Amino acid sequence: MPRHISRYVQTTAGGERTRHFTARQPPGILKLDSGDPYFPTPRHIREAAQDALDAGLTRYAPGQGDPEFLAAVCETVERETGAHYSPDDVVATNGATSAIYAVFTAFLDPGDEVIVLDPTFSLYALVARQLGAVPVAVPHGGDYHIDVEAVRAAVTPRTRLIMVNNPNNPTGVVYRRDELRALANLCAERDLLLVADEAYEKILQPGCVHVPLLSLHEYRDRLILIHTFSKTYAMTGWRLGYVVAPSDLAGLLFGVHRAIAGPITTFVQRAGAAALRGSQDCVAEMRDEYGRRGGLMHRLALDVPGLRPVEPQGGFYLYCRYDLALSASEVRQRLWDAGVAVRSGTEFGAAGKGHLRFSYSVDEPTIEKGMAIMAEVFRHLSRTLALLLPLVLLAGCGGEEAPKKPAVSANLCVYLPNGMTLGPYDTQKECATARENMPRGECKPCQK
Repeated sequence: MPRHISRYVQTTAGGERTRHFTARQPPGILKLDSGDPYFPTPRHIREAAQDALDAGLTRYAPGQGDPEFLAAVCETVERETGAHYSPDDVVATNGATSAIYAVFTAFLDPGDEVIVLDPTFSLYALVARQLGAVPVAVPHGGDYHIDVEAVRAAVTPRTRLIMVNNPNNPTGVVYRRDELRALANLCAERDLLLVADEAYEKILQPGCVHVPLLSLHEYRDRLILIHTFSKTYAMTGWRLGYVVAPSDLAGLLFGVHRAIAGPITTFVQRAGAAALRGSQDCVAEMRDEYGRRGGLMHRLALDVPGLRPVEPQGGFYLYCRYDLALSASEVRQRLWDAGVAVRSGTEFGAAGKGHLRFSYSVDEPTIEKGMAIMAEVFRHLSRTLALLLPLVLLAGCGGEEAPKKPAVSANLCVYLPNGMTLGPYDTQKECATARENMPRGECKPCQK
């Protein structure tokens, strides 16, 4: 008998993010896809964790967070934004991931809408759908900055939140104060919450300035900050983050988070406090190194035929438009087969069509080798497609109608008995993968 699977979970099965993370990477593949910092966690942070272990801090921490950690967060927020928050306004979380789950669970009912910018970190839409909510993707403007009027037009009576990732993953763009203020003003007009994930706020290219959301003091009662130690302090495996929220909402978020993850490891929180209170020289050193690596990757990308990189501003990603008549997932697969792992732009939203995301969190030799292989793949694809184009045109001159979609796209969807549809998928293999957890699903051509 087929197992029952939540219909909300069914809507998120088999997507590009899932396929990427479940794919077995062959030995030696060049990882230009990773969001994991290249650097080790700084020594003083590791030593703080060891000191806490030696002191026997291995029991449950207070549910909302270790007092030392919560105090360190409040000190940091006030120092960087001028906004005063108390420890009661902060919740320690399992990285940013459980913070996103807690915020969305607290404020979204099934059928409610959350506005996300397109492209953006794919987890936002995934979490919303798993809760039965609706992610409404609003494309950026032509410069990859926020199109505030498009966001305004997307607000409906079911909208509850606007979610931003600043600096943006995957584009690397750092939003300006005027566009953030415009969003906050829209939230005040329409009684919405504005949530910012600022995971990459300290990783900036020279000359770029990050505007913290909590620095918009006049909108305080509508602002929620989600943060993580993963990127800034190279602490991905430590799983530590936090939420800062208005006083009347923080207790609610704690109640939700307690059901998701429980209290966060005590000695890890002491390491987090040391990260915030200790010397920030390590952050500056990593930022400078990312600046050099980002500049290197950008220069090499400019030499790849058919690749048009966005100049990096923040984070450690290079976002590129390409000039090939192939889907982003197909180009990603061609690069994978050649030994370079990258991310498809469409993993981050429909606006990622014709784009790829590369990571420069790796060392310079990996960047150089990966970009050299990429250049060769793009040259090969450009030559191959140039040779095929006359044949395709000739095929359209006969009695048969020319194909309306590129040959690489099978345009398949998974149809489920409850009436829900997953997809579309570019190949039969991708469609089959998507329906593996759907025993009664069926791969068929997508209907308009």
